[in-house]
Amino acid sequence: MRKTKIVCTIGPSTNSFEKIVELLRAGMNVARLNMSHGDLTSHQETLNLVKRAREYMKLPCAIMVDTCGPELRIGTFKDHRVELKKGDKFIFTVEDVVGDSGVVSCPYPALLKVLKVNQKIYANNGLLEFVVKEITKREFICRVSVGGVLSDHKSISIPHIRLPLPYVSEKDDKNIEFAVRNDVEYISASFVSNKSDLDALKRTIKKYGGRQEIIAKIESLEGINNLDTIIDACDGIMVARGDMGTEIAIEQIPAVQKNMIAHCIAHAKKVIVATEMLESMTTQRRPTRAETTDVAQAIYDKSGATMLSGETASGCYPIESCDTMAKIALATEKMVSYDDEFLCNYTSVNKSLSAIAYSACASSRAVGAKAILCFSDKGKTADAISRFRPKADIVAVTHDSYTFNRLALTWGVTPVLANEQKTQEEMLALASTVAKNLKLAKTGDKIIVTLGLPIALKGTTNAIHILEVE
Repeated sequence: MRKTKIVCTIGPSTNSFEKIVELLRAGMNVARLNMSHGDLTSHQETLNLVKRAREYMKLPCAIMVDTCGPELRIGTFKDHRVELKKGDKFIFTVEDVVGDSGVVSCPYPALLKVLKVNQKIYANNGLLEFVVKEITKREFICRVSVGGVLSDHKSISIPHIRLPLPYVSEKDDKNIEFAVRNDVEYISASFVSNKSDLDALKRTIKKYGGRQEIIAKIESLEGINNLDTIIDACDGIMVARGDMGTEIAIEQIPAVQKNMIAHCIAHAKKVIVATEMLESMTTQRRPTRAETTDVAQAIYDKSGATMLSGETASGCYPIESCDTMAKIALATEKMVSYDDEFLCNYTSVNKSLSAIAYSACASSRAVGAKAILCFSDKGKTADAISRFRPKADIVAVTHDSYTFNRLALTWGVTPVLANEQKTQEEMLALASTVAKNLKLAKTGDKIIVTLGLPIALKGTTNAIHILEVE
């Protein structure tokens, strides 16, 4: 079974029941809704399609709502896009205008107070570059230094400048209410720079009575510098390499990515590598060799998940992109040495659940177990076992449908939905049946089972059983 999970952004290319079903068949584990595009009505329609598709397929699939964050976005163009060339004059105006090849709306008056002449501005994940040449009361006039295609609502980034904007804007407040109302599993928080950003997000989730886990997107130098405190305050990290590439030198990104993955695993947090992983597949049926290697490297570093953005949202080959990523993951995982490295490096455990998780992984290696099967109401045991990146497949049996879908993002975990068991004997019998049904083990093979005793006591995993499959 594939251990590395795949996040797919849903957009015009995949926004139908049939396409979402195809993505699930191809290997999608998480469906991402980017709130920077579309409106709540269209997002509701998409979310309903995802829920219907996962029920139809009887497969776990988490839903992730991606906030806008304190980002800067341009307005629209008359023809939806323009092509800019090096040396062109281009104006960003705070006025509400329909853009063309010479001007576009950028409705942030506060920018005019912090920008300086010769300041660089990047657009479309850093693919286009502008240099500020003049600043007036209503606009900043730029020269295009790196040209390309610029389309409606693209984000712009200005290195080392953060406007005095509230982290949770009025729009994001509505987006979070939407996420809570629909009981989605994850909220990915854009442009997280420090712990206080996450505190503001948590207050908003709590205000609406939500239970969503938070994935913090690291996209700025400040976020990189505050990585440890951000990791402590969230449930996972997204290595968002697009805007990050405008904040730090591009040659530093591989080292930063590797460091983020290692830190997340050490702290038992989820980690997703994102941006341009199979970018050429937006228009081509096959990825480049470099892109294939990029995806593989994230898997060698044991990232929990990899993400597709434009490839599945607006690309020409969305299903092929997901299928290709799944094949790269499966092929690469065969070459990765699990167990040894992590069981040696992470022997310092001081919490009961971590100790149980570590012991389950160590026991699976010692007896050559085919799988580690845990019974878990909320999925915390499965998350804890996943941290140690064991060679054995992890199966999480739960009676809670929310947990079933939430665990779709957890590295190495295959969630199974089953009725609640009343006795230890019933649980062990079910464990044996599940392992055989998933073709992870056959009669006579050993599996590791974690459970809580006494059975009636919820939320306590305190026992490990080495079980011979019957």
